[in-house]
Amino acid sequence: MDTQTRTAVIFNPRAAHGRTGKLYAKIRSQVEAIIPGADWRVTEYPGHATQATRSALWSGYNRIISVGGDGTHYETLNGFFEGQQLINPNATLAILPFGTGSDLARSLGIPRKWASLPVIPQGRVVPLDVIRVTCVDWKGMPFSCHLLNTSRVGIGGEVVWRVNRKTKVWGGFFTYLRGSIEALFSYTSRPMRIRINEEIWEDTFLEIILANGRFDGGGMKVAPGARMDDGLLDIYLIRPVSLVDALTSFRLLYQGRLDARPDVVTFLRGSQVAITAAEPVKINVDGESPGTTPVTFDVLPRILPVVVGPGFQPQS
Repeated sequence: MDTQTRTAVIFNPRAAHGRTGKLYAKIRSQVEAIIPGADWRVTEYPGHATQATRSALWSGYNRIISVGGDGTHYETLNGFFEGQQLINPNATLAILPFGTGSDLARSLGIPRKWASLPVIPQGRVVPLDVIRVTCVDWKGMPFSCHLLNTSRVGIGGEVVWRVNRKTKVWGGFFTYLRGSIEALFSYTSRPMRIRINEEIWEDTFLEIILANGRFDGGGMKVAPGARMDDGLLDIYLIRPVSLVDALTSFRLLYQGRLDARPDVVTFLRGSQVAITAAEPVKINVDGESPGTTPVTFDVLPRILPVVVGPGFQPQS
């Protein structure tokens, strides 16, 4: 191991409905076999991974390994920032996906669970785009956070808000599939105004998908062409459809074929996005529910070194 690399491990025992915690001793043993001397920090409450990451970076650790699910990785990512600035621009993020959905791992080309262990010493380190999100939190106050993977505004925000309040014992695919189908029966599309760079779109939308990575929703291939190092978000504006149409077209989300419905889907790219609505619309950020519209997204190009796997698709 490079003697200049100091590693801290952020471990969430509650990931995967508590199953990850039962594997703590085995995971730690296998990680220490390839990365001896790492400092282990076990999270105890929501937001703890962010605090633990910040503390580790301020203490001089320059490689942070996040062990858990997408929620753990989201918190760990946000710990790299103090306000709007990176604590250490040279510090590297690595993930071991032991969670429910593991969509960030899919986007990074990293295999799940035990197969991800060799990626840390063998994988490439690539500077990736990070997206700064500014929205309104559940108390009506301005809130800022960062994402690596995807965000949804509209029904996707509703789905994650519901899913995160229920058990995920059935795993990512079935949990998000069930949540999505339930939401289709009750969600009402909203009039929204979207500014993408200098272009304005106003219409009633079922949802807006903003993708830095390719996967979300427990395996949905929402943005097959998205690249995490090109300085741009892949953006899908999705207009309302009937319930029957939505259910029959749902497979397109998993197949990466939203472009098969140009009658209701508009595809765009941009580096700055602002979304407003007359009534608050729920958003999700890397599988978390920070709040509602109004919301802005700003791409911070190639700002964070991240360990990627063999399946990672870089900018060509």
